[in-house]
Amino acid sequence: MSGVSDGSGRRLKPEDIWSFELAGDPRVSPDGRRVAFVLTGIDSEANAYTSSIWVAETDDPGSVRPLTNPAGDDPVRETMPRWSPDGRRLAFASNRDGATRLWIIDPDGGEAKRVGEQSGNLAGLTWSPRGNALAFTSAPPAPAPESNLRPDVYSTDRLRYKFNGRGLMADERRNAVWVMDVDTGESHQLTDSYWDDANPTWSACGDYVYFVSDRYPEKDMYYVTDLYRVSAAGGEAERVSDGEGPVNNPVVSPDGGRVAFIGHHRGDDTVANLELGTMDPDGNERSSLTSGIDRSVGNSVGSDTRMDGGTGEPVWIRDGEEILFSMTDGSRCGLYVVGPGDDPRSIEGLPPVITSFSASSAGDPVVAAVAADWDNPGDLWIVRPDGGAERFTRFNDDLLEELILSEPRRVEYTGAEGWPMEGWIMEPADARDGEKYPLILHVHGGPASTSGDVFFFEYQLLASQGWGVMYNNPRGSKGYGEEHARGVIGEWGRNDYLDLMAAVDRAVQLDWVDADRLAVTGGSYGGYMTNWMVSQTDRFRVAATFRSISNLYTKYGCSDIGFYHNRKGMGGADLWDEEDFIMSRSPMRFARRVDTPILIVHSEEDHRCPMEQAEQWYSALKRLGVECSLVRYAGENHELSRSGKPHNRVDRLNRLVDWFRRYLDGENA
Repeated sequence: MSGVSDGSGRRLKPEDIWSFELAGDPRVSPDGRRVAFVLTGIDSEANAYTSSIWVAETDDPGSVRPLTNPAGDDPVRETMPRWSPDGRRLAFASNRDGATRLWIIDPDGGEAKRVGEQSGNLAGLTWSPRGNALAFTSAPPAPAPESNLRPDVYSTDRLRYKFNGRGLMADERRNAVWVMDVDTGESHQLTDSYWDDANPTWSACGDYVYFVSDRYPEKDMYYVTDLYRVSAAGGEAERVSDGEGPVNNPVVSPDGGRVAFIGHHRGDDTVANLELGTMDPDGNERSSLTSGIDRSVGNSVGSDTRMDGGTGEPVWIRDGEEILFSMTDGSRCGLYVVGPGDDPRSIEGLPPVITSFSASSAGDPVVAAVAADWDNPGDLWIVRPDGGAERFTRFNDDLLEELILSEPRRVEYTGAEGWPMEGWIMEPADARDGEKYPLILHVHGGPASTSGDVFFFEYQLLASQGWGVMYNNPRGSKGYGEEHARGVIGEWGRNDYLDLMAAVDRAVQLDWVDADRLAVTGGSYGGYMTNWMVSQTDRFRVAATFRSISNLYTKYGCSDIGFYHNRKGMGGADLWDEEDFIMSRSPMRFARRVDTPILIVHSEEDHRCPMEQAEQWYSALKRLGVECSLVRYAGENHELSRSGKPHNRVDRLNRLVDWFRRYLDGENA
């Protein structure tokens, strides 16, 4: 048993999640001399997250220091550090005075100054080239009620009227593009808030703001964002791209001649690889710089120990001659550089998973990245022009050195239809040669996400209890090409299920795995697969399902994306045409087959996989005499396990451990 640290540490406990400090959203100054980033932690007494802006000189790891540290009794969140074009000022968002507003600070230190009164869900902060204005997106302020007798009523005529994490999207106030004068603090709204605009970026001359928006009449059923531009002085927005596929994260080249973006050219195909593309400022000469690589641009590797506000937007470097971008390849997400007519080349020397990055644009670039590995949730790294990569922060080293960690070991196996698959197995803590131990199969969500070479607190916690853990990337996962990702479309519960069972078959070949003490768990699509698997086999002794799906038919009508995402995922099958097919892939239809004890955990404000999915599943299983327990979290949404209230996250982990202990180790084992 060689996959566990030497045993000199202690086992994890759920409360350890409160002690991590997580770096994110690094931003290199225009001259490459400095980097600013966000550091997020947890105030367990306040049951809240805190974050502040940190800076460092890019030639000196010892220079890392906090730039903001607002005093006060209430936890403060400060995000989106953005350098002015001359590098003399740093803008950021902060709720230090109660509402989230924009602030500016001298990077050499001193007091931050609030800019204007605009507040709310500010996003996409970016400086104008002249350094006199900031563009961002936000919803307009809510109108004052006519009286305190206003009815408690919500009315809509839209299909897309709610969104996970945002709740019911009241009236017509979606996110619009705004511009704020940094000297006067005056702001004006550039675009109509009906459409929900995003990703503002300035033209090189500063006269226009580009942004992305889905403005089709059938927008509720056609998810394609186009590139638009609008005069910074105001006026009608003009569509630039032609709707042939989504455009996201646009960035204008330094000379203004090209716009880089992430997207593809196949309409609203949800499985197509995301590519790094460019077009001219009028939407012509659209091309892809990564079409020859059967991989998707951006990071799809999931983790539950990450608070990274990085956008993954491409970065123009070497005065616009090349572009820096990230791309997921198997279990890893690396940084790559590409120029016109060139093949992308990778940046070496960094940990395997890049969660966010930036670079200086002029001359030979200085690159900053937050990079993670299986034993580290992410630290700041700097890559200097000579190619040397250096780790700048070690925020969690002391904590990690206290703990017994289990190193994931890669395994290969054959899935359904002979497809090659890979997974990872973590040995239980304190395991002894010659003894048998339980194994927990953990299924990721999506399905278009990726398990990979990254620290995952929940996996380590389960291994620390003396259980093995296996996770893998069945068909539907990103990182293995389009055929692999597309293999689950219209096929939920068939070959993806067989892929997962083949992973179990591979795991039980290990001499320490007890084939009679297997468990399965997962969230979202992983929760769907957990429910599906216990309805198809009695091979698992116990299960736990989180933010799950039990009835695909009803999810079409109650999820914020069900009417679209589910129809796409089911290969176009719709309610009134394919009712039997949709139900044939729903765990609910097979509830009578279930005899595996199952813990059902759900958030009451989950609009992605709504609460009714858990209620249906629990009611059905309880009526049928299955051992099950339902846990509901008020005030939480689909992100409970990743960014929910700190005490709720710990409570959830404790319940998971207690449930598995009862059936894997206790009186029911």
